[in-house]
Amino acid sequence: MTQKILNLLLFLLSFSAAASAQLVGFEEQIPQNFKCSKPQELALSSDYYKEGAKSLEWDFTPGSVIDVAVEKPFALKDDNGIMLWIYNERPQKDSLRFEFYAPGGDVSYRFAFRLYSAGWRACWIGFKNMQGDKKNHNVAGYRIIAPERKGRVYLDRLTFPVKKINDRTTPDLQMPTNNSLSYRDLWHWCRVWQWEQYKYDIPLAKQLTPDEKRDLATVEKQLTEALDVRVAPKKQVEKAYATFKKVNIRKSGDGFTGAPIVAPDELNRKKGEITLNDVEDMLAGFALDAYCNHSAEASNNYFLVWDYAINQGFAFGSGMGTNHHYGYQIRRVYNTAWLMRDAIWRSKNRDNILSTLIFWSALQETRVPAKAGRDELLDSWHTLLMPKTVSALLMVNPCERARALIGLTRWLSGTLQYTPGTIGGIKVDGTTFHHGGFYPAYTTGVLAMIGQYISLTNHTRYVPTVEARQVLKQAFLSMRNYSNMYEWGVGISGRHPFGSSMKDDDIASFAYLALAGDLSGEGNKFDRHLAADYLRLCKKNTPEAAYFRKEGIKPAKAPQGFFVYNYGSAGIFRRSDWMVTLKGYTTDVWGAEIYKKDNRYGRYQSYGSVQIMGYPSRKASGFDENGWDWNRLPGTTTIHLPFDMLDSPLAGTTMAHSKENFSGASSLEGMNGMFAMKLMERKMKNFTPDFVARKSVFCFDNRMVCLGTGINNSNASYPTETTLFQSTFTKGKSDIYVDGKLKDATFSLELNDGKPHCIQDGYNNYYIFNSGEVRVQIAEQESCHEKTRKPTQGTFASAYINHGVSPKDASYEYLVLVQPTKQELDAARSKAPYQILCKDNTAHVVTDMLTGITAYAAFETYQPQGDKLFSMIPAETMVMQKASDGGIVMSVCDPNLNISEKTFTTKEPSRPIVKKIVMKGKWNLAQPNDKVKVQTAATETTITVTCQHGQPVEFYIIKG
Repeated sequence: MTQKILNLLLFLLSFSAAASAQLVGFEEQIPQNFKCSKPQELALSSDYYKEGAKSLEWDFTPGSVIDVAVEKPFALKDDNGIMLWIYNERPQKDSLRFEFYAPGGDVSYRFAFRLYSAGWRACWIGFKNMQGDKKNHNVAGYRIIAPERKGRVYLDRLTFPVKKINDRTTPDLQMPTNNSLSYRDLWHWCRVWQWEQYKYDIPLAKQLTPDEKRDLATVEKQLTEALDVRVAPKKQVEKAYATFKKVNIRKSGDGFTGAPIVAPDELNRKKGEITLNDVEDMLAGFALDAYCNHSAEASNNYFLVWDYAINQGFAFGSGMGTNHHYGYQIRRVYNTAWLMRDAIWRSKNRDNILSTLIFWSALQETRVPAKAGRDELLDSWHTLLMPKTVSALLMVNPCERARALIGLTRWLSGTLQYTPGTIGGIKVDGTTFHHGGFYPAYTTGVLAMIGQYISLTNHTRYVPTVEARQVLKQAFLSMRNYSNMYEWGVGISGRHPFGSSMKDDDIASFAYLALAGDLSGEGNKFDRHLAADYLRLCKKNTPEAAYFRKEGIKPAKAPQGFFVYNYGSAGIFRRSDWMVTLKGYTTDVWGAEIYKKDNRYGRYQSYGSVQIMGYPSRKASGFDENGWDWNRLPGTTTIHLPFDMLDSPLAGTTMAHSKENFSGASSLEGMNGMFAMKLMERKMKNFTPDFVARKSVFCFDNRMVCLGTGINNSNASYPTETTLFQSTFTKGKSDIYVDGKLKDATFSLELNDGKPHCIQDGYNNYYIFNSGEVRVQIAEQESCHEKTRKPTQGTFASAYINHGVSPKDASYEYLVLVQPTKQELDAARSKAPYQILCKDNTAHVVTDMLTGITAYAAFETYQPQGDKLFSMIPAETMVMQKASDGGIVMSVCDPNLNISEKTFTTKEPSRPIVKKIVMKGKWNLAQPNDKVKVQTAATETTITVTCQHGQPVEFYIIKG
C-alpha cells in the first residue's frame, strides 16, 4: 500500500503544479522541441516578423505537422491558454488545427485557426474556450496540423502556456467563438465580429429619390463643415513624420516589415513596438498635411501606413488579440479619412481600407434595430458614433450610404431610451450611467457626440426621433442641474475627484438639440428653453448664439430648486448661483470608483457628503487637490486614517457598495428637499466593518439642517469625524471668522463648551452649532496626489466634529447657512429657524419655521405619539409635507432602487415598492393619482404610495 502511494506521488510530481508562461523566441534558432514531420519545412525568416527581427517560417505540405512537446507536463487550469501571431500569405478557405495532447497521447482540447485573410492575425485563446471533451487536464504538448494543401505561414510572438489568458480576448474571423464573454454586453468592444454576422433588414434601394438625394447631400455637406480643417496643426503633422520614421516600414515579399503593431495589453515600447494610437497619429497627421498643404509625400505616406496597418492586423475581421477600448485610440483616423475620401475612393487598396473602417467603427451593429439591454452605451456613443457616421458616408454606392444612415439613426434612436437597472445609458431621472454607476465624467463628450450627430442630420429624414431627443434633453437638463456652471461635485466625480467638466462641444449640443425642434410641447420652431440654457453656458459669439438672440432669447438663470437623482443616491440643492451636492451609496449604487492608479484616496466620496460650490468652479469654491485631506470631504462622517491606510484597498478596481438600501434624496414642489442615509462600511483591507451611522440633511431655501445619530465603530486607533467644511485658505481673500472674530493665520481651536457658536468658512457660508467637540483650524497641509502618491501641499481652513475613537452612539447637529444676507444670519443666530421633532436611530424629523415644511427621515418604523399628522411612517421612508390652501401637499419617497440582481451591472429593472402611511383623521386626495390610494377609517387614513426608481411621489390631500 505504501509503495502504491509513493508511486502515485512520484507520478503526480512529474507534472508541473501550475503552468508558467513560456515566451518562445525565433531569433537565434528553431527551438529544439519544435519537431516537424518534414523538418525541411521549418526555417527562421526575416521576411515577416511580429517581434524582434525574425519569425518561424513553415512551408507546409498536405497534412504536415509541427509537434511541440513541453519541457515538463502540467495540469492546466481554465485560465491557461496560448498566444501567438500567424502571418498568412494567401487567403484560403481552410484552417490550421491546434491539438493539445496528454502524456498518453489523447487530445481533450483543440481549436481551428482560419486562414481566410492575408497578413498578420492574432491567435489568443484560453483552454476554457477551446473545443474538445476537456476530460484530461494534463498537457504534455501540442501539435499544429496543416491543411490538405501546400502553403506557407509564419509564426511569431508565441507564449505557451499562458498562465492567465486575457479576459477580453476578441473573437474574429480567424476564431469566431474564442471568448464566451464577448456575448456579454459589458465587453461591447469585443462584439464586432458577432455584429458582423448581422444582415440589414432594410432593403437596398436601386436608386434614390430627389428628396433622398437632397437629404444625403445635406448630411454630407454638414459633416464636411464640421470636420473641415483649414490649417494643419503643426504638432500633429510633425508627430506623424516622427512616428513614421521610427516605424520604418519596408516592403517585404507581398507584405511589409517594420515596428510591430500590437494591442496595448502586449505592447513593449522598449522594443520599438507601436499600437493603434501610433497608427492614428500617422494617419491623422499625414491626412491633414495632404489635405491642407497638398503634400504629395504625405499622401503617399498616408496610403503606405494604411497598407502596413492592414497587413499588421488592423483590418476587417481582425480582433488584434484583444481590442478593448480601441475606440479611444482611433477616432482621428475617421475624422481625417473623411477629408481624404476622394483619394481613398481612387486608391488601389480602396476596398480593404473601407472594409477596415466600417468593421472597426462597429457600423455593422446598426444593420438591425438596437437590442434592448445593450450595456456600456456611453463608450459607444462617445468613441464610435462619429466613426459610424463617417463609415456610412464613405460607402461608394449612394444607395448603400442612405441605407447605412437610416440604420444608424434607427439604432441611435433605439439606444436613446431609458435603460433599466444599472447598465449603461440614460436613466429615468436623467442620470447617465457608465461602469454601473452615475458618471458625469463620462457624460461630458458623450452627449456632445450625440448632439453633433443631431446637428449633422438636422431637418433631414436621418435626424433621431422626437422620443429619443426627449430622453436626450432630460440628460442635458440633468447635466445642467448638477453642474455649477460647468463643474460638478466631488461626490459624483467617479475616479476623477477634482477633474472633468462640461466642455465647449457639450455646450454647443444644447444649441444643436434646440435647433432640431421644440421638445417643450409649446409648438415653437425651436426649443426656446434649451436655447436659453445655451446662452447661459456659452460665452462665445457663435452663429447659434446670434440667431437665438435675434429670436428674442435671453440667457437662462441658473437652475433653482432641489433635484433628486437617486440612481446616483444623490441630491442637488440650488439657489442663486450656488449648488450643493449631497451623496450617499447603496446596494445598487457604488460609493466611489477607485482604480489602482486613480482616485486612490476617494473612499469617502459618498459617506454623506454635503459639498457647497458657491462659485462657478471647484477651485473658486475652495476645493483644490494640492494639500487636500482626503478624510475630510464636507458633510461626511469618516474614520480619519493615514493616507497609506486610506489608499486603494485592492490591487485592481474598488467600487464598494453598501449593504444598506436607505440612502438618497427627496423633494417637495421641486424647490426644497432632504437627504438621508444609513451609512455602513464594508469589510475590506483597512476598513472598519462595524462602522455605522444614520445621517440626514434637510434643505430649505438657503438653510441646511445636518443631523447624525447612531455613530458607532470599534476603531480604537483613529478618530471618527464629521466634517463641516474644508476649503483653501488665502489671507485677505478667504479669511474665516469664529464667533465673529477674524482668523487670517494658522491656528487651531477646540469648541466644546456647549454654548452656541458660529463659524464662517471664508466663502460666505456659516455653520451654527451648540453641541459636540468641534475643532476649527487654519493649517498647512501635506497630502498625496490621487494618482501618483506624490506629496502635495496647501493651506486649508477646516472645521470638524471629533467623535473620538471607538464612538458609541455619537451624534451631531448643525445648521448651515449658504451665502446668507446679514439679516438672515442675525435672525438664525438669534433664534434657530428650525425645530427638531425627533433625532434618534428611528427617525430624524425637522420642521422649518420659515417655509412651514416638516420633513421625516424614518430609518425604522416611526410611530410618534405627539405628531399632529402621522400615526405611522414605515421604515426607510422619506416624507415631506406642508399646509397649502387648506390642505396638505406631501411627497413620499423610498430612494431604494429595489433591483433584485446585485452584480457589477444588471438589466434587472427597478421594482415598485409599496409604502403605507397612517395619518390621523380623515383625508382624501384632491386629485386622482395612479401612484396613491387612500383608505379612510373612523379616526385615521391609510395612504398607500407606490414608489419606483427612487423618485418622490407628490400629491395633495384635503380633509374629508
